[in-house]
Amino acid sequence: MKKTDYKKIEYYLYNYNNIDELIEEIKNGLINSVNVSGSAWRKGVTVCNNTLENQVIKIIENKKILEFKRWQVLIKKVLAFLLQKYPKYYDFINLKYFQNKSKDETEQTLKFDFKKQKIIKDKLIGFVYKNAKMRNLV
Repeated sequence: MKKTDYKKIEYYLYNYNNIDELIEEIKNGLINSVNVSGSAWRKGVTVCNNTLENQVIKIIENKKILEFKRWQVLIKKVLAFLLQKYPKYYDFINLKYFQNKSKDETEQTLKFDFKKQKIIKDKLIGFVYKNAKMRNLV
């Protein structure tokens, strides 16, 4: 696994709870960047691409939004699997990535020393990487 893939996975884990907000920001940016004129619909697609329909299409086809949604689904499935099979690993992800707890707080809560935390983190990132690779996300 490349270092960039590792960082990308961590980025999506840290921002998992904010993905919907990030998608909304992108949508708002697309909406605000295009000036929809009242007469655009009369002129037709060949003359002006500022129709409301074209804005909706741009939002639906936006690659970043699609990527965010695909990562959100992947992480949700990984979390469901971990919760069912490995609840301590699920708790680790929850503390480290979703609640941004420090290593000390994680050690106190889960009784994992720093070395074990590093091992678990690498295993989890590897597991997410394998699943992401199957879905062509990395």
